[in-house]
Amino acid sequence: MKLNVNQSNLLENLLTDEKNVNNQLYSAGPYWKYKTKKIIYWLKKKGLSNFRGSNSGVGTSYTDNVVVDARIELGFRGRIVSYFTKLPYINKIYNEQLKLTSKYIETIIRKNKYFFENNSKTKSLLSKYKIENSVNNGCKTFFNDCGNDISMHYLVTCEKIDTIDNFINLADKKSYLEIGGGFGANIHLILDNFKNIKKIFYIDIVPNLFVGTEYLRSIFGQSVKDYNLFRESNDITFSDNNELEIICLPPWKMENISSKVDHFHNSASFQEMSSSTVQNYYNLIQKILIKESISLVLYDTSENGNTLTPARISEIFKKKLLFKELVGVHQKKQIYLISQ
Repeated sequence: MKLNVNQSNLLENLLTDEKNVNNQLYSAGPYWKYKTKKIIYWLKKKGLSNFRGSNSGVGTSYTDNVVVDARIELGFRGRIVSYFTKLPYINKIYNEQLKLTSKYIETIIRKNKYFFENNSKTKSLLSKYKIENSVNNGCKTFFNDCGNDISMHYLVTCEKIDTIDNFINLADKKSYLEIGGGFGANIHLILDNFKNIKKIFYIDIVPNLFVGTEYLRSIFGQSVKDYNLFRESNDITFSDNNELEIICLPPWKMENISSKVDHFHNSASFQEMSSSTVQNYYNLIQKILIKESISLVLYDTSENGNTLTPARISEIFKKKLLFKELVGVHQKKQIYLISQ
């Protein structure tokens, strides 16, 4: 299903306005540039239909989609070359490979499903947190608990929230700022489990922001306010009430935010930017935060042209944040930088 008129208008406005901002600071860097072009292609071709599934290239790298067909991941030149796979004999071989790959992926998902359903940490998290409506838009990687299908990605995200809450009492917060919010799973969980938080700024690059905006809108309806409402605004503020409000903005509009927030969060995306970009975000965050309440979730990586190490992120944040290494429910090491 293709984008409707309002969705197309929102996406085109984001793409048009992005051309007129500082691309070094507010557009996709080397890590994401190729991916964003591919995401835009698939959004215009298939819309948001099942973007967490296997037949859309919309969600790669920032959602929990499962890729079976490598052709979904190709850029313009790759798509031209891929037409050779449609030739009769080559097509037969390629389709057989897809069937084989699908079987392997299904085996991995079943294995992970069994792991999550029989993990003590899973049971502990589900006893503390509400996880509902987590498998929308074609999610393939889920497990079952008491008759309810639960996204594995949501459960892992929930664990991150739980870890952060052990250091920073999220029940004391009323407003929240997230940069690089993926497709919106973290904000979804935050709002379902911390009813004290009513005001959200959700910031992400184009076109990821568009996907996250529409995903959150499908859950929270009119509480989601998109870029079109603030496109011409030089003074962006929360409404002066206690109603839920999720303001979704591209990075360049952070300069126009005048409301203050209680907490800032980022998961991994800072590592996929340049040092100057993260430094600029740090400066903007300092202007928006009421007092220092920060949580960063990172992965272990070596410095290269496309990613930053946790140590480098720590330096940009003036080495003020507590450094913690933990192994998560998914058996992978996770690094946290959290306000002390």
